[in-house]
Amino acid sequence: MKITIIISVYKNVKALKLVLDSVLNQSHKVDEIIVSEDGQSSEMKEFLASLNIANLIHLTQEDLGWRKNIALNNSIKKSTGNYLVFIDGDVVLHKRFIEGHIYCSKPSRVCAGKRVELGAGYSQKLFDKKLTIDKLSNSFIRRIISLHRDKVRHYEDGIYIDPKGYLYNNIVQNKHINYIIGCNFSCYKKDIEAINGFDEDYKLPSVGEDVDINWRFRASGTEVISCRNIANVYHLWHKKGFGSNESEINNKILWKNHDANRFVCLNGLKKLKDGDVI
Repeated sequence: MKITIIISVYKNVKALKLVLDSVLNQSHKVDEIIVSEDGQSSEMKEFLASLNIANLIHLTQEDLGWRKNIALNNSIKKSTGNYLVFIDGDVVLHKRFIEGHIYCSKPSRVCAGKRVELGAGYSQKLFDKKLTIDKLSNSFIRRIISLHRDKVRHYEDGIYIDPKGYLYNNIVQNKHINYIIGCNFSCYKKDIEAINGFDEDYKLPSVGEDVDINWRFRASGTEVISCRNIANVYHLWHKKGFGSNESEINNKILWKNHDANRFVCLNGLKKLKDGDVI
């Protein structure tokens, strides 16, 4: 297995510094890191150029509004790994994150994780290096009161559970997962190629990079399973960037394709017409 991690980013260099530190600190190293930028930030270009990371690739595209799915498809095409892990540039990884995805992985399967959303206070501690992600994850349960005071969301998804232990194998592993979130999932490259990657018809955030691909994977016969609590990510606090109007527009695209059972999108890795075979 050759692993490529694809990090979706837009301008937030400050967060990306923490994310890359956590990628490089993994118990199981990745073979390739692709920073998939939906834009062309000079600050990000200079930052990444200053790093001495031999296996890092920085992909950019003209900043013409939200075009994350195009950037993701370009990253899939560029990737040399046969196993792809997708995260966002504002989630810091538990040290055993990659290890957790590998533990669950097999062909024709998507491993879908969750995320804990940190509050502004804890996020700032990480930015200021007053706290490391290792120290936070190792003391996560003990910090329950202060985390809730800081308005943490989805606290339970920040608790790490040993995948070889009784609790995971008899309780957590058997829990059904209804959806994929775009900042924490993985699959074999050939399985995402089989549904033609991400649908580039989506021009707004929400739905297109996770809800849409979730139903298309399932409709194609690819299994979606949970890697909750063994592949943890810690989302850094920021203001939300989209509202209900974007979801409404995207849902019209989603249901049109869903009703037609078009799980191989037409405007994806390849440009297809109805009836074309990948």
